[in-house]
Amino acid sequence: MGSSAETTPMTTGDAEQCNRRFGAGMSCVQTSGNPRIPILMEMVGALSRARTPQEVLKEYSAGVAQLEKPGGYMSLSTRGLPPGHYRITRLLTDGLTSITAADPWHHGHEMPVHQGGFIGEIIRQAYPEILHNVFLRNDPVVGDALSEYGSIMAIPLFDDGEPLNWAVMLRREPEGFTVEDLEDSILKANLVGTGVRNVLVAQQLREAHDKIRREMEKIARIQRALLPPRMPQITGVSLGASFEMFDTAGGDLYDFTPLHRLEPSQDPDPNGPWWVYIADAAGHGPAAATVVAMLNAILAASPEELTHRPSDMLTFANRHLYDKRLDGTFVTALLARFDPATRMLQYARAGHNPALLMGRGGGGMEIRRLDEVGGVPLGVLGEVDYEETSVTLEPGQTFVLYTDGITEAMAPDGRQFELEGIERSLTECSGHPDCVISHVTGALLEHEAGRRPSDDQTLLVMRVDD
Repeated sequence: MGSSAETTPMTTGDAEQCNRRFGAGMSCVQTSGNPRIPILMEMVGALSRARTPQEVLKEYSAGVAQLEKPGGYMSLSTRGLPPGHYRITRLLTDGLTSITAADPWHHGHEMPVHQGGFIGEIIRQAYPEILHNVFLRNDPVVGDALSEYGSIMAIPLFDDGEPLNWAVMLRREPEGFTVEDLEDSILKANLVGTGVRNVLVAQQLREAHDKIRREMEKIARIQRALLPPRMPQITGVSLGASFEMFDTAGGDLYDFTPLHRLEPSQDPDPNGPWWVYIADAAGHGPAAATVVAMLNAILAASPEELTHRPSDMLTFANRHLYDKRLDGTFVTALLARFDPATRMLQYARAGHNPALLMGRGGGGMEIRRLDEVGGVPLGVLGEVDYEETSVTLEPGQTFVLYTDGITEAMAPDGRQFELEGIERSLTECSGHPDCVISHVTGALLEHEAGRRPSDDQTLLVMRVDD
């Protein structure tokens, strides 16, 4: 491809059009008479769309076949092999019609390894070669496969500074290659080799991304299976929940767990006590989802004698998470025990945001922060004794739990939604679960103004019926 561009004389119309486009006094060289330029443009366009190494070589070979004299091509690889050993990864005959078209990028280990022979001598020195009057016969490796070719040009292709591959061009003429051909081809062949490597890396990244995506989707399905499939029936209360994951899998978790079941159907006892809890693992994605799954399993396996005190449950969960040595990962949690018969709510906190208690007062809706007790997140310290307190819920009061994905949600100008944002959104709310969820999520969407959340957002609501 070393010939100079052909030009044609400019007509008066061509000159006028050139002046209109670029200004008076300029001359546009006409290239429309050069038949090679459309071939080159088509080839580089096809190369830019190639998504696999095979497509790169196919498009490059097709372009070369149109631009150059028909010949042959052979590619070699020494990657991962002892000195003097090689694989023939591709052999093309006249017109670049494939004789062997193996996939060296995925099945290279299946190809035979050779040494010696004519090719072994070519690769012995990592330096380009031009050979004339070849017509090779009876070679110990390729036999008579190259017997019709009079000239050979061999070019090492470098990968990270090492000559790990070779491009070998073949022509029938006894003196078919010149030094000028070699100069041009060294750069072209290595650029194509770089393009092949880039496409291969992109292909591997796509495959890895698809695999990760499938695994993430599995984790997400498992995590969602840990959540209540529907709101349970608890005597005297109405329940609601909103759960939005920032990523495919996340670190938020909530549950309503009955402490008693009826016999023999084993349905939950709606009149018995229930655990109500919400948790948030540091970070998000698969690691956070794994940690909250561990917490869910620990709570489910807790001894029965601990089920009377939320503080004992958190101490138990903390000890087991700490023993796992989760490399700096921790979980905030709020655990409450609710008895429908007495409407008493006992609760303890491990680094989690305080719950809210809503109720009608003399001046309208009153919202109280239940922040009397607290504690460090689970998994940070080995021995922690958590405090707990209790409150008796009155008819019409609403217990609201949330994760910091809501309070820390950002507006486009960087302002956080904060706890005050939740409280403001609820001043005109009746306290019914649907109302709480719609008011908070509506205000949150308005605050974010189209900005994508950076963390999971969970809201849990329990209202004592009037």
